[in-house]
Amino acid sequence: MALINCKECGQMVSDAAKVCPHCGAPVIRDVFCPKCGTMVPENVRYCPACGNAISPLSTMQAKDKTIAGILAICLGGLGIQYFYLGKTTAGILTIVISLFSCYIWSVLMVVQGIMMLTMSEESFREKFVDTDKTFPLF
Repeated sequence: MALINCKECGQMVSDAAKVCPHCGAPVIRDVFCPKCGTMVPENVRYCPACGNAISPLSTMQAKDKTIAGILAICLGGLGIQYFYLGKTTAGILTIVISLFSCYIWSVLMVVQGIMMLTMSEESFREKFVDTDKTFPLF
């Protein structure tokens, strides 16, 4: 946990706190715009720099593309990368497809892992994190 300044009273507050214990104001954290990387308060809906919509998914804990890529390469046949990214349905489908394809599907997951590692952070977030797709493949 880290300490941040309350935007109302300026006192140091835990970043896990919902309200400031000193003044009672709600604690507003800063998040990054997934499109341009500008730091914006978590309660805004659109980035003031580029106009991109800030979805609730963007304010969730960031998912690291390196971790997702390594999980896809090492344990892709089990769909672990999808569980890590919060795509439970895709993880379960990957397990089922891997079992019925005699793990040939696992080879495709290795390719997907390599693609995750080599794509830009913006492309990764767009394809795998900030998408509404149930089963983001390539």
